Parts: sequence; C-alpha cells; structure tokens
Amino acid sequence: MRQHNIMTHLPEDYFKGKDGTTYRFTILKDIATAGADPPIPYNDSHQDSILSLYPKYKDFALYVHFPWCIEHCSYCYYYQSPMLKRSVLERMLAAERKHARLMDEWIDLPNRNVRSIYFGGGTPTVVPADLLDETIGYFVDRYRSNDDCEVCLECSVITLKPRKIAILQRYINRLSIGVQAFDDRILKLIERKHTGAQAREVLSEVIPRFASVNVDLIYGLNDQGLDVWLASVEKAIQLGVPSLTIYRLDIREMPAIIRTFRKEPERFPDEHMCWQMYNEARQMLKRAGYRENLVGWFLLPQVKDTTVYRERWEKQSPCIAFGPGLHNYAADHFYETLPDHDQYAGAVEAGKLPIQQIYTLTPEKQLIWYVLAQLKSNSPVYKSVIINRFGQDRFNWFMGLVRNYINWGVLQEFRDKLELSEDYHYILEWMLVELIDSLK
Repeated sequence: MRQHNIMTHLPEDYFKGKDGTTYRFTILKDIATAGADPPIPYNDSHQDSILSLYPKYKDFALYVHFPWCIEHCSYCYYYQSPMLKRSVLERMLAAERKHARLMDEWIDLPNRNVRSIYFGGGTPTVVPADLLDETIGYFVDRYRSNDDCEVCLECSVITLKPRKIAILQRYINRLSIGVQAFDDRILKLIERKHTGAQAREVLSEVIPRFASVNVDLIYGLNDQGLDVWLASVEKAIQLGVPSLTIYRLDIREMPAIIRTFRKEPERFPDEHMCWQMYNEARQMLKRAGYRENLVGWFLLPQVKDTTVYRERWEKQSPCIAFGPGLHNYAADHFYETLPDHDQYAGAVEAGKLPIQQIYTLTPEKQLIWYVLAQLKSNSPVYKSVIINRFGQDRFNWFMGLVRNYINWGVLQEFRDKLELSEDYHYILEWMLVELIDSLK
C-alpha cells in the first residue's frame, strides 16, 4: 500500500496512544463539560436569565429534532430512539411546535433574522409523510426570514421515497444524506440497510431536484483500506454530488463498533493511514473542482456555503434547538433540553422551558470555543479578537498552549492571526482535544 511522508514536522511519537477511541469530533459540549464545575440543574427561577441571553444577537440558527431511527448503525453515538407508535410521534412533534411558540412569545423569534433551519435526528424522514409535511411546513413557513435562509434536512437512503421527496422539494434547499460508503461489504459491516446501488439511485434522483445535496462519508472503519475508501469518494465525484462531508470514525463507548475495535484493533486503519485517507481524498476532490469550505466539508462551485455551520461556528450565532436532549448555545452560553421524551413534552405542555441543565462558560472556555469555531470553519483565529474579548493574560495563556503547533507548522502565525495549515487539516481535532484538556 502506498505511503506518503506527510508528518515531517510532527514529533515521531505524536500519534502514540492515539486511535479511534481517543479521537473526538470536538463540539462545544466537550468544552462546557471540561473541568470540575458541575452543570446547574435548571428550575423556573432561571427562565429570565436564559431569555436575557438572546436580545443582543442579530442572527439565529434553529434546530428541529426527529429523535427516531429505523437503523441502529454500529458506529453511531448520536441521541436517538427506535420508531414508536404514531400517537407518541404526534405528541413529541406537537411539543416541539409548542416549544417554538413559547420562544415566539418570549423573544419574538419570528421577527429575528433566522439564517438556518436544520431538521436533524435520528432520521427525520422515518416519520409518516403527513407528519413530516406538517412539521417542516410549520417551522419553514414561520421562521424562514428570506430566500437566503438555508433549510437543511438529514435523511437516509432507504427512507427517501417519492412522496417524501416531493414534500421536501417544497421546503428544503439543502438535503444531507448519510450514505457513509458505496461499498456493500463496508455498509454491511456498519449495519447500514441500504446498498451502494440504492445510494447511487437515490442520489441520481435527488441531485437535480435540490439546490444542494450533501453526502456524508466515513473513513477509518474496520476492513476499509485506502483503495476502498477512495473508491467511495470517486463514486461521489462521478455522481456529481455538490457537497461532500468526510468524517474520521469516532469510536465511543456505547456504539457496537467499540467491541470490534477492542477485540481486533488491527482491523482498523491507524492514525498514519487515517491521515493519508483524509489527505488523498482532499487532493482527489480538489482535482475534481471542489473547495474545502469548512474543514472536512467540500463544495462544488455552485454551492455558495454551508450556512448552518457558518452561523453556529464562525459567527457563533445562537442555536435554538427544539426537541429532547439537545444543545442550545452561542458565543457565551450552553444549556441542554430535557432528554426524557415525556418530561420534555410535559414541560412545554405546561408552558415551561424544557431545560435540564445549564453550563457555565468561563472566559477560558469561551476563548477555546472561539478558537474551535473559527478553525473548524476553515477561518483565521484573530489575535486582536482574543485580546479584546478575553484580555492579554488569557491571550498569552492561549499562545503558550498552541506554541508547539506553530513550531510544527500545523498553525501558521501572521501578525494578527493564526491559520490552520492546509496539509495539517487532519490534525485539527487532535489539537482541539489538547486545548480542551487544558481546561480540566
């Protein structure tokens, strides 16, 4: 198997102790939960302080949750539930709409500039077509502030049937499909229910019908060699997929794949090979005319941006999330909704904010969150912003944390900014893990 010497400037032992179980696709919750400060249990006395967070913000991103799946993929660690009877689905979706109406009353949400509406899961397209239509229509008609608002929905190959595609065409301008691989052997290993042929057929159907179609692909899977991985990337290119997101396998405690890793770790690519997988895919996509918009997100020229993450990350606009077990956040706050479905629905039915707990974001945590958000957005970290927001002492502390990465060439230092070096995009998550560990 071909090898590339792409680690010239990193210490020889940099990847010692690093593998899929220690790798993390880092998010704000990782920062919020770092350190000894426990979350604050929410009660009704916190409502005014929560609502006071929002008036200073101009732009907003909304997230609407469909927490159900009909697949249980071996690698997936996201919050999800099995499909339940219709009355349970109806109650939850009605509760999410009621939650939205409460926010309308309290912060005048329909008159805010909503830049992104994201329907995620779970798998939104597992619900009956009429419930899908009712829920999407409610949020889009109420909150899409202008034609530039990105309306995105996650879906799976096997749930995209003609009636649902027709419904989505009325509302959605970005469709994101969890293909993960085009190789049938790999799909079977990770317990996906579709085949490569079914994925190709669905993509051929939807790409002409939507302004943007995104495909997720995973690398670092067991028995997935470099050639198998690149064949999936090549297939996406051949299909003309306008937006492609590539993820490194992130092995958590709960998903079934961790048992395979613990029993036979040699079946999984190591970090050197995963870096090669990322870099060769990136070069292949660049040759095909894609640009790396966010780190790991590749777009053809006809797709202007990935607005949902531009808002949530680079701009740190508030993300208000409707549904159980969700993160609500912006530059200066982070709280979670109640994870229990009945408790969530009961709270909103009683006219209360369905919040479980609130996390304190110290200035140090806000600084690391700013850095994470900018670098994941493939945007510079500005020194002057850090100094103005967090002070000279915290800027000096931060520069001490990243000095090695500057010396190694992972970060490029300019007069007023730090930028992630293109050849080291794969290293970003490992660097962010170290920054978050500094908060503990």
